[in-house]
Amino acid sequence: MKKTLLICLLGYLCVPTSTSTAQVADSPPGTDLVYQSGFPGQEGESPSAYLDTLTIGDQIPSGIEFSEVLQFDSDKLRLDDYRGKYVILEFWAPTCTASIASLPQLDAIQRKYGDRIAVIPVSVFEEERVSLLLENYKSLQNLTLPLVVNSKRLLAYFPHFVIPHLIVLDPDGKILAITGMEDLTESNLNTLLATGVSPFRIKTDKKIRIGSKTKLIAETPEIQHKNIWFQSAFTGYIPDLRGSLTQDYSSMSHIRLINMPLINHFQLAYSERDLVDYFGRNRMELLGFEEEELWTDGRGMDYVDWMAKGDHVFGYELIAPLSMNPYVLMREDLKRFLPHIQASVVSKKKKVYALVKQQEGDFPKAEEEEKSYKMLSVGVSMTNYPLQGFVYHLNTYFLATSEYPIINLTGIDYPIDLTLVANLSDVESLRTALRQNGLDLKEQYAEIPVLVLEKISPPKLLMP
Repeated sequence: MKKTLLICLLGYLCVPTSTSTAQVADSPPGTDLVYQSGFPGQEGESPSAYLDTLTIGDQIPSGIEFSEVLQFDSDKLRLDDYRGKYVILEFWAPTCTASIASLPQLDAIQRKYGDRIAVIPVSVFEEERVSLLLENYKSLQNLTLPLVVNSKRLLAYFPHFVIPHLIVLDPDGKILAITGMEDLTESNLNTLLATGVSPFRIKTDKKIRIGSKTKLIAETPEIQHKNIWFQSAFTGYIPDLRGSLTQDYSSMSHIRLINMPLINHFQLAYSERDLVDYFGRNRMELLGFEEEELWTDGRGMDYVDWMAKGDHVFGYELIAPLSMNPYVLMREDLKRFLPHIQASVVSKKKKVYALVKQQEGDFPKAEEEEKSYKMLSVGVSMTNYPLQGFVYHLNTYFLATSEYPIINLTGIDYPIDLTLVANLSDVESLRTALRQNGLDLKEQYAEIPVLVLEKISPPKLLMP
């Protein structure tokens, strides 16, 4: 017979995925036919959110009866008639192999514990569909369980998404457990009968429906916890967002740039978090680019107009496990997204500002154990702080627009105490303050790594 197939969770759970139905037929384990629970409610909500639902500890209403019951010798099956026994209600479907496989197991439970436990399978499918199933499955032909069919009433009380879905009532009709078939073990049943306490895990169903064309990450605000293990995204200019660059390495590696020129993307990807080889504008060479293609000196509205052209600033976000080098991943992404730009790090002899000691010998080590780095109204005060960290701050901020980069040739690789009263953005003011503390800033040539960006072809960007 024709089948409508769906993938079964763990090969053994049935999950409603469609409003269509399927014809009953024998199917191999791990293959389930479509089941529709048909309960009311809004998409994206947990079934327990609906006002008419019952949960653990609630009393099931009296007067519930079923008039369509297979393998039952009375005209109606009344739940009230089972008071004094534990009752197991199982929601199942003839289109789900996990449900079908559960029926002989439930029948065995009924045979063994029948004096204290009543098992009642309930299905929304009509009698004809269920009867056809019983005729075609040899494993079901000896069932003695009463099978409630064509019943949607209980769905209002116990909505669910995954079947089999089991409700356990205590002898007084209170809901003792909402669980799955996998917990209905002999050990758990013996514990239940001996103690009256539920040993079952709580089965919670939640289903958020998203369209087939909906982007899982970008277009599903209803999914609050996306459990992202890895994500890489590249965007064009996004109006109304300020340009920014943030990095976080607490639980995952997270890099985010918003509306930043491409030169900043490459700068971060190749500088990494290296305090020594930071590729500022004065340690980069740009080959083959048009004026203002990667950067502009425009300010205010001129800069906004430059961004709005659409191919000057970009966004990038990377989320990755801490075990992976995020900058290697970022470089790979830039190569993939921007194949017209070739990036390489080349050693070149360049003019630099070299930070040196005025005299040979050891520079005094830090005397304080507490570490601090404080900006003064004019200058900086460091306590038990690495000198290279200060050099990095000069290159990335105070002297970022300097013609020459600053390199540390002092040989000081240990924390020091240092206070400089100077305009840190002015080379001469900085040099004077350094000399007062046994250091100096000298212009000289040095072999240093340089980041070279070369335009090797016209950009295609979003072109096919």
